[in-house]
Amino acid sequence: MTEVDEASEPKQPAAPDAEPEPAAPTPGPEAAPDVPLNAEGRERPRFLLEFPQDPELQRLVRAFEAGNYQAVRLGAPKLAESTEDPIVRAAARELARRIDPDPLMKYLLWVAIALFVFVVWHTYQDQLH
Repeated sequence: MTEVDEASEPKQPAAPDAEPEPAAPTPGPEAAPDVPLNAEGRERPRFLLEFPQDPELQRLVRAFEAGNYQAVRLGAPKLAESTEDPIVRAAARELARRIDPDPLMKYLLWVAIALFVFVVWHTYQDQLH
């Protein structure tokens, strides 16, 4: 038998008692050593890595990563007003922008509320007759 014959020959199913071949390992967090992690072992957002090493800004970054958005909402405008460094000012404004609600979501919320009010009003109008 030649190599061409072996390649064109249909594969026979494996015996039922044969063990399946182990799957190739999937890359996990340990596969990418250059991924920066925060104190809890989570991957840090990439935009935070470009921020300057200002102590007040880093305090806001830690609050942002911890999910303390109220501290960011209160501290970012104060830092943007008090700092003289334009890069720190821009970073503080970027943090504040990242926690603002999406304008489209606000619009859709108002549409949903209006639709709900209309349906309730229409339902009660039909019951009065």
